[in-house]
Amino acid sequence: MEKVNIIQFMPYFPPHKWWVETVWQDIWINWKKSDLWGFLNVITSFEQEDNLEKNEKIIFENEIIWYKKDYIINLVIPSFEIINNFPIYKFWDKKTRFIFKYLKLYLQENKNIRVITHTRFFLPSLFWWIFARKNNLKWIHIEHWSDYVKLSSKLKTRLSIIYDKIFWKWIFKKADNILAISEACKNFINKEFIDRDVNVFYRWLDIPEIIKEKEDLKEKLDIKLVFIWRLVSLKWVDYLIESYKELNIKNELIIIWDWEEKQNLEKLSKWFNVKFLWFKNREFIIDYLSKKNCIVINPSYSEWMPTTVIEWLLSKNIVIASDVWWTKEISINSDLLLFEAWNKKQLKQKIVFSIDNYDDLKWKSYIEINTKFSREQNIINLYNLIK
Repeated sequence: MEKVNIIQFMPYFPPHKWWVETVWQDIWINWKKSDLWGFLNVITSFEQEDNLEKNEKIIFENEIIWYKKDYIINLVIPSFEIINNFPIYKFWDKKTRFIFKYLKLYLQENKNIRVITHTRFFLPSLFWWIFARKNNLKWIHIEHWSDYVKLSSKLKTRLSIIYDKIFWKWIFKKADNILAISEACKNFINKEFIDRDVNVFYRWLDIPEIIKEKEDLKEKLDIKLVFIWRLVSLKWVDYLIESYKELNIKNELIIIWDWEEKQNLEKLSKWFNVKFLWFKNREFIIDYLSKKNCIVINPSYSEWMPTTVIEWLLSKNIVIASDVWWTKEISINSDLLLFEAWNKKQLKQKIVFSIDNYDDLKWKSYIEINTKFSREQNIINLYNLIK
């Protein structure tokens, strides 16, 4: 396969914490293993000081303009936020000018270069579209969102939509290729911006070796109801506990993890068959799900593409999840049961149905998920989309 050199431009980068950063990080971590291309990340300076200290610094014209980590070069552009989560480059900074100068040298020394930007809204994506066009480079935009930004006031939200409509409708027209990380995201682009071909590219998953032989289910009481993840209000664990109490069943409800709602949930579940295991590491959770017959429940009101649901289905268990955002795209099989968020009646119906039909429902999604979220397959898919 012909080698492709990628310059990936991102508004933020780990250790800065946000969901989309992990997608950007996945791409460069796994690309270095594929031998299909060279790679250069251009990132803002937010939370990168420790990286500069811990990794190999490289000097360009007497300025530290990048660091090298795992054979990937990260250019760090001095930046500030004009509003929260909206970074802008410090174009007047001497180091920024050195980075632009280095990029010109990089273009001269490398061939078959692709520019990748991530997520509209951000000014860096707009700037690097101009960079790609000026240097006659193929530009691929990966869109991560399936809605407009919701800001702190109606006026600010409206202004952000106008900004979207002015800049990104035009840019979506001009991109050489648009990739969406979900069908919902693709539909949003086609409905709100432009009716053109948009390819769906699912983020791959480190599919763990969690499939083990379980003991045959002897009786329904062997089935555990399980919630796993942070105990925060948007997860609606209180709705799960209230539904469980109303069912008045003997199957144990297991809650794994910790966070701000811990004490409230303990009080709510008092005198009922609810067991709190609190924070456990990933290895414990995988082992637990592999050895137990579980119905894992995700009542969350806010999700993107929950990788936890994918892993739970791979553990030969049944998953009940609220039908929010992109959860329905994970699997069309019967071991993923969806209910309307906040609808306790539906949730209780799904729990009873899953207990009564456990053996018939479990283990249906493994083949589909292994294909859809395979790292090896999706690396090849992405290569074919940008080559």
